[in-house]
Amino acid sequence: MAGRILLIGGVGAGKTSLKMRMSNNTGKAPKTQVLTYTEAFIDCPGEYLEIPRYYHVLIDASHMVSEIWALQDAKAARAIYPPGFTKVFTKPVVGVVTKIDLPEANPERAVSLLAQAGLQQPFYLTSAVTGAGYEELGRRLLSIDRRQNH
Repeated sequence: MAGRILLIGGVGAGKTSLKMRMSNNTGKAPKTQVLTYTEAFIDCPGEYLEIPRYYHVLIDASHMVSEIWALQDAKAARAIYPPGFTKVFTKPVVGVVTKIDLPEANPERAVSLLAQAGLQQPFYLTSAVTGAGYEELGRRLLSIDRRQNH
């Protein structure tokens, strides 16, 4: 389980697309219905973040990973994370802004929303369509694997 990442974010934030792109899977991203485990990721349904009674599932799953990647859709106009939410986790939480390639994207607002949730730099700005930001995330994942294996 070395280097496994928990992907959290709202419905449609791009968690499954990110997981698939980083795993070199070019298929269409299906709707995630339950926690989905792969070698590198735990992908969770967006409802687990959007419905507070499911927060405990995210917290429990966080104990099985090295790091949490909190995704924020760059076109979302509202915060999906409660203020300071990411402080509940005992593992490092990294901010990932998705869908930066879309015309209505506002990456600055997305970074601000992640900061309100308790996250700090670095923030990774990504696009599953263009591949922007994925090289940096890949290096981060490799560095986690190296730390775990030494």
